[in-house]
Amino acid sequence: MKKQQIAAAACLVAGAIGFAAVYSTQNHGNEELATEISQTSSIVEPTEKKTPQKQTQKEDTETKTGQEESIEQNSNRQPAEQQLHFVPENVTCWPVKGDVLLPFSMDKTVYFPTLDQYQYNRGMVIRANEGDAVCSVTEGRIIDIYDSAETGCTVVQDLGDGYTATYGQLANLTCSEGDVLAAGETLGTVGKVTRYYTVEGTNVYFAMEQDGKPVNPMDYFGDK
Repeated sequence: MKKQQIAAAACLVAGAIGFAAVYSTQNHGNEELATEISQTSSIVEPTEKKTPQKQTQKEDTETKTGQEESIEQNSNRQPAEQQLHFVPENVTCWPVKGDVLLPFSMDKTVYFPTLDQYQYNRGMVIRANEGDAVCSVTEGRIIDIYDSAETGCTVVQDLGDGYTATYGQLANLTCSEGDVLAAGETLGTVGKVTRYYTVEGTNVYFAMEQDGKPVNPMDYFGDK
């Protein structure tokens, strides 16, 4: 009988120890799972932590708005293309100082020594020395630069209100298309004469037009 009681007690003790071990193992597993869940939940932001995300979106919006305002301000700072107006009184100087070899003449023909013929002249040919500075007669924007067999390196200047000025027989340009030059500012220098003016000698070809029609430059700068 005592042996049975001892065996029963041993069973109870063994059962208790087994239960405790199982309970401890479950608790340890739960702790590991809790830790794993805790680590996983740190990747996914809880609902109450979405405020910083909204703040970020707000900051992004404000940044974008600020950038747009900055771009708009910068665009407002960019000066619009300068509007030119031709004022005859502002034609203050000749392109070069020299005698007129061939005058402007559209009502009758003039004699061209090199060509040995009479013809109309849409501009005027001014005596000059190679290397002399050639100046803008008034304020104007450079709109074209090209080479011509007759007038060599040639520059066209928009004076505003339909007026243009053309300078020929140039070299060593100091201007580019788009440049706005003031009266008296240098365009370049006098270049070598072309074969159309070998008898006349080194010169500057100068012409003015209004709405595409030639006008007499002497009407604007005369003896200035």
